Order: sequence, then C-alpha cells, then structure tokens
Amino acid sequence: MIKNISTKIIANLLVLFCASGVTGLTYAESWELKKDTNGIQVYTKAVPGSPYKAVKAVTRVDHVPLRALVALLDDVEACSDWAKECVESTIHERVSPTEAYVYTHNDLPFPVKDRDALTHVTWMQNPSTGEVVMNSYATTGKLAPIKGRLRLTEATTSWRFKPLPSGAVEVTNESHINPGSPLPGWITNMLLINTPYNTLKSFVAEAAMPKYQQVDIAFIATAEEL
Repeated sequence: MIKNISTKIIANLLVLFCASGVTGLTYAESWELKKDTNGIQVYTKAVPGSPYKAVKAVTRVDHVPLRALVALLDDVEACSDWAKECVESTIHERVSPTEAYVYTHNDLPFPVKDRDALTHVTWMQNPSTGEVVMNSYATTGKLAPIKGRLRLTEATTSWRFKPLPSGAVEVTNESHINPGSPLPGWITNMLLINTPYNTLKSFVAEAAMPKYQQVDIAFIATAEEL
C-alpha cells in the first residue's frame, strides 16, 4: 500500500510541473533513452547530489501549429483538461505577456497531503529560428502556505517548441523535481517513464482541439513574420 501511494505521489508531481512548465537544465551525465513509443521518446539522467533523476520527453508534431501548442500551455486554467490530477491552475500574478507567477494544485490520495506550487514562468522566442521556450521554477516567499497542502520549493521545468524545416514542430518537456518528502529515490525514478509519456501524448491531443487553432499569441511570431 505504501509503495502504491508513493508511486502515485511522484507521478502526480511530474504532471504538476509538466503542466506549470528551466530551459538549459544541464548535468554532467548523458541522457538515457527509456521509452520510444508512438513517436514519443522519454529519457532520464542522474543529477549530481540528488536522489531524483531528471526526465525529458520529446515528440514531433506535424498536425498542430506552433501557436496552438503555445496557446494551450499559456492557458493555465486548462491544466485539468490534459494533466491528470491537476485540479487547479491559475495566474497568481501577471507581470507581463511573457512573465507570470502560476499557482498549481494537485489532488493526492489520503492520507498523503496534496502538493501545490507557485512557479515563476517566463516565455521567449528565438527571433532567428522561431523556437519558443517556456521556463518555470518553483518560488518561495510570494504566497502563504495553504493548510493541507505541501508546497514544493525545488523544481525546474522547461517546454520547448522548435519549428522544423518540414513544417512539423519538435516538442520537448524537461523536468527535475524534489517531491518535498522523504520518499525513496528509487520509487521516484520508477515514475520517470510512463507519466512523462502520457502527459506529452495528452498535451498534443488537447492542442489539436479547434479552440486553440486560431488563438493569437502576442509574443509569438509566425514563420512568415520572422
């Protein structure tokens, strides 16, 4: 029973930060391919000084435009539509069109406390390549703790949307999370394959919905505008 609860905790935490979405997460170790199914590759690597591995999921999308992918991730309240266990995601503070503090709450099974996080989110687009990057990291001191929820304070995540010459978009999600409780590292590492895979798969499917196809994102230039 403890093993099952612990496993679900880490799975939900990975979803939490995949949804809340720092580029350039660099470590000495090399990425190791763990899963390659239906066009989605999942990699992990050890992080020096941490019992928890980093994870990266990558896929190529040829039927969803860049703007739609960005629009979905920027629509933070839609978190529950594609990220399992995400029950609340809101803009806590909007700094600019490309910067915000995002609050996310994940519902975890009793008797484990729910997890939440306030993340500092920034967006940027490479003016030469058109690649769009969303960086996110957990922050402290800006939002009081909420009773019954464990606030995560150590987590980094990046989302990358890279236009390819073929017209497809390469989507990459990368995360490294400390779950904030004394869970064995080996349990965490078990969840570094299926959860990122399913999250990325659901994300792409949701971005293909009609409501995201014509969304105008002020800070994103089209290929014709670059």
